[in-house]
Amino acid sequence: MEIELKLLVEPADQRRIARLDPVRRLTAGPVRSQTLNNVYFDTPAFDLAAERVALRLRERPGRSGSTWVQTLKDAGRATGGLHERQELEWSVPGPRVDLALIDASPLAGRFRRPRIRDALKPVFATDFRRSARMLRFEDGTTVELAMDVGEIRAGRRTAPIAEVELELVAGDAARLFEVAAAIVAAVPARIGHASKAERGYRLARGARLGPPQKAQAVALDAAMTTAAALRRIMGVCVEQMQANEAGVLAGRDPEYLHQFRVGMRRLRSCLSVAALATGREAVAPLAGELRWLGTEMNPARDWDVFMTETLPPLAATFASVPGIDALQRTGARLRVQHNRAVREALASRRYQALLLSLGALLAREDLDGLRTAAVPPAPDASAPSDAPAAAAVAVVHPLDRPAGEFAAAVLQRRDRKLRKRGAAVPDAPPEARHEVRIAGKKLRYAAEFFASLYPRRRVVRYAKALAGIQEILGALNDAAVVDRLLGEASARAALQPEVTGLVRGWFGAVAMHELARFRNAWAGFAAEKPYWRGK
Repeated sequence: MEIELKLLVEPADQRRIARLDPVRRLTAGPVRSQTLNNVYFDTPAFDLAAERVALRLRERPGRSGSTWVQTLKDAGRATGGLHERQELEWSVPGPRVDLALIDASPLAGRFRRPRIRDALKPVFATDFRRSARMLRFEDGTTVELAMDVGEIRAGRRTAPIAEVELELVAGDAARLFEVAAAIVAAVPARIGHASKAERGYRLARGARLGPPQKAQAVALDAAMTTAAALRRIMGVCVEQMQANEAGVLAGRDPEYLHQFRVGMRRLRSCLSVAALATGREAVAPLAGELRWLGTEMNPARDWDVFMTETLPPLAATFASVPGIDALQRTGARLRVQHNRAVREALASRRYQALLLSLGALLAREDLDGLRTAAVPPAPDASAPSDAPAAAAVAVVHPLDRPAGEFAAAVLQRRDRKLRKRGAAVPDAPPEARHEVRIAGKKLRYAAEFFASLYPRRRVVRYAKALAGIQEILGALNDAAVVDRLLGEASARAALQPEVTGLVRGWFGAVAMHELARFRNAWAGFAAEKPYWRGK
């Protein structure tokens, strides 16, 4: 199993890394430099990529000739910057794929079809110079720190390689994050979420980015511990953020920002769920940093929606109203400004440090980093005060309790909170409606997180009723956001009163329409029985 963490670092900054005190102090043995020439094989239809494996031949030139290594890797997973993949390597005599070696491997099933075996050919190459050293920690952990500079080639297309890889040789994977944090604090660096193979495939296909990534379903087992369930949920949320990060930085499609923000908000919701088991103090540092990230993201998303979904139909209907074009121009400038701020936030050391903190937390199967501030449940109060110490009730940490028991308590708590407040929405002021919307969103996310623990049919019915009121509450919130956006636009440039009045009137009518729909939607949700209580 290959376990590594990748940082994107410019070549000039790589030289500074070698001089960092933690790196110098931990270096054991000589620094090894070598040129590595790699060719990746697949079919013209990229069948191996579809099977989520990468097949590579690596040449290591030497004074007495080249040596060749055949490597097969599965896609594995990457969470918080930590890549975990199954990796198989064999020495081979020359630059030819040896399928007999693969046929005797655990990944042989991916190569059984003749259309794959008979059509393998080079699809892209990576050539780079590597400088590597071993880092040894007092606890026995050994990490290889490798600095790579070179390029990826696919036909006439090329892309640069400038990165640092921290690979766990033995010991504690959390040490990778310690070294990465020291590097990020000292030089401009970003966590790399894509392997060289993934980047090579994108280049070979002529696509720089994959499509925006929506939230993935979370597979849980009621027998899991609460810690294991929360760790898996957090991992899925972080993976959604990472999958959309490159698209946000490219700044071409607003859907990347939308899906990144969904992942971030789901993660914040998951941390609030975790706080029920650990206490708020345990999650406060991460929650605070995610709140900061949200303040950077939210204005950009609001302006994306306003300029691409909200304003166009209104502007088309009232194109002859003087000043509508001025609002469009001002809105376009503000949208660019806020999206630039998002990209700056994602490129910042603060964001990289947040990702490393999340990765370090998820590297521990028991979420050890959230236990220090936890308040364990009190012993059974019914036990006699003079009972012998040996008969004392064992204290079980909330994170070690069954996930099914924890999920039911969370869902019950959030369902009760929404039902207590929701019926008053039609007569409530905007601030109170917003609180109901947040309560509904927290319930919806919790329901999605724990859905796999319950019969699908009952979950879907409940979720559909909840989605009905969430849709209306979202439309009411959009109407409230428009008023704030108009205020921001007016501060940037003078707007015609007729235009601001028109927009406010339009969305005032939308709000009235949605409020009229709310009573029926609420009645439908209120009639749904909580599925987590059983039949």
